[in-house]
Amino acid sequence: MDSRKLRIGLVGYGLAGKVFHSPLYAAAGVELVAVASSDAAKVHVDHPGVRVHADAATLLADSDVELVVLATPSFTHAPLMLEALAAGKHVLSDKPFTATVAEADAVIAAADSAGRVASCYQNRRYDADFLTLRNLIDSGRLGEIVHHESHYDRFNPAPRDRWQEQARPGVGLHYDLGAHLIDQALVLFGLPDWLQADVQKQREGSAIIDNFHVRMGKGRCRIELSAGMLVADNSLRYRVHGTAASWSKHHVDPQEDQLRHQGIGPEDASYGREPEAHWGTLTEAGAGQSKTSRTEALRGDWPRFYRELSIAIRQGTPPPVTASEARNVIAVIEAMLESSRTGSRVSVADRLS
Repeated sequence: MDSRKLRIGLVGYGLAGKVFHSPLYAAAGVELVAVASSDAAKVHVDHPGVRVHADAATLLADSDVELVVLATPSFTHAPLMLEALAAGKHVLSDKPFTATVAEADAVIAAADSAGRVASCYQNRRYDADFLTLRNLIDSGRLGEIVHHESHYDRFNPAPRDRWQEQARPGVGLHYDLGAHLIDQALVLFGLPDWLQADVQKQREGSAIIDNFHVRMGKGRCRIELSAGMLVADNSLRYRVHGTAASWSKHHVDPQEDQLRHQGIGPEDASYGREPEAHWGTLTEAGAGQSKTSRTEALRGDWPRFYRELSIAIRQGTPPPVTASEARNVIAVIEAMLESSRTGSRVSVADRLS
């Protein structure tokens, strides 16, 4: 087994590359060796010893790069993944994996042919609140889950001039925050039997879908996912009901704010740790009365994604997010769009692998 650190080439050094990816590498035990960026000075402020290539094509030709990480606009993911795989590299795209299921299938076929890993960066699997919820479910404290409600809301009433709000393939709140919500639901419950969705452009002048609500069924469990950009009271994150207890959670995982605004990185003892005031509330059913308590949050750990991906590449085991799992998220998004367009419940079994 190759014991060297996994060598990463990062394409793009905007918000995603600078905040959501590169600060994790030291803690994950991987090495950033090259960045593709038009602003070398910006990269060298944070990573003075790293090679900076002017474009993605030059980075793909860098023989020192093993894993290409795409921190680029959504509509570039599929073509750049195909180019990286053709160059013999493993590849990781930011979410969404692709804009369509057809593109996802093409990437999966290319990865299989090249004998390389293609994965999608679903870092929200390693949020403090989601790790805590998974632990509650796996331990049986909630019983059988009969209702799962997950929100990811914001208040951004005025559309902004940025690629994330342009009418382009793979762009919109359903592909952005929605990709996280859907992925988490699939991890917890597997593939749904059916879904019914409503997606809309809610803000005045919005070029993108900026609000959605989807209801999915899995046996007797009902799963509701929603996100919007006109939600001033946006602290609710989860409301989950089981046959033994309920769990509710407000406030989002702290890692983004720590990395982006607080200057707190993975090496800091407070990284990924939620303040007690943000812990979830567990309500356990009892004989004639219920018992309510705070549930201590597990530590959030975004670097874990890269640690697990490095092991998978070195040992030939499945990555933390498989390409098929990433494809299924896109299949759910396509089913949501169809359901909203037709106003009907859509069966998703024939869309998902």
